[in-house]
Amino acid sequence: MGRVISRLAALALIGASVGTAHAFTKCQRASRVLYTQDLYCPTGFTPVASPAVGTVSTIGKSEGVRRQEQEFLDARASTARSAPPNAIAMTTSVQNQPQAAACDALADQARAVEAAMRRPNSVSWLDNLRQQHRGIRDQQYRMGC
Repeated sequence: MGRVISRLAALALIGASVGTAHAFTKCQRASRVLYTQDLYCPTGFTPVASPAVGTVSTIGKSEGVRRQEQEFLDARASTARSAPPNAIAMTTSVQNQPQAAACDALADQARAVEAAMRRPNSVSWLDNLRQQHRGIRDQQYRMGC
């Protein structure tokens, strides 16, 4: 019993020393509730007075981690903007090759999948190979091979 109390006390001390406490704002839109650390609610949400007054403790991210996350999000957003809508994903090795070389590579892939389909495999693996083969043939058709 004494060991449990001492561990809980140690965890309480660690929890108190980690992170800083931030006030939160409760916002509501229809039946949706949003808790934010900002003092204001986002557009479309209205602040709700909460009977429970408290703080939210969080462990902050370092500035380097925030910068890396923002760079990743910016790169992903720019990639999404530059891609045409409903673009079908192609492998990067095929995208960077000239047309004839890409057609040859797709034909090689199709032959390899066809050879794998002739070998004894489980039903689920054959379905997987069939879908791969259809995708390769569709890509060849779209490229005009």
